[in-house]
Amino acid sequence: MKLRVRAQWLLTDILNGFVTIHVPDRWLDEVCGGLVKGVHAKRITLTQAHDAMRVVRDLLKLPNWQIHYSDLHWRHEEVAELAMATSLSFYDAIYLFVAEKVGAVFWTADRKLYGFLRRSSNPRARWIGNYQPVSGNGH
Repeated sequence: MKLRVRAQWLLTDILNGFVTIHVPDRWLDEVCGGLVKGVHAKRITLTQAHDAMRVVRDLLKLPNWQIHYSDLHWRHEEVAELAMATSLSFYDAIYLFVAEKVGAVFWTADRKLYGFLRRSSNPRARWIGNYQPVSGNGH
């Protein structure tokens, strides 16, 4: 089954309140940066980027969308230690640190990152391609 379908199932479960999301405050910067890069590379249109930003704004309003702020919920030093100890990038380590701190599952569509985490026997790591819908929207 296509990764995009599984990601859509996860998004639907998030929108329906079946899944709680924990993201670092850097998440919005990364999403916006990805959209800008996509427009510049002509992978998406400006209209598609604007539509995606509307979805992002709606996600941020959800009661099950938890943002974790630097220097309040996570510290740069702690994340840097995790990144250096695991050979992760600093940005990947932020997400993993937040997941570990709150006891959440760490879902990723990054094959390289997932493979590394699985080889490291990280119990929180899950491949989004294996996502099973909570809401039954995929059945």
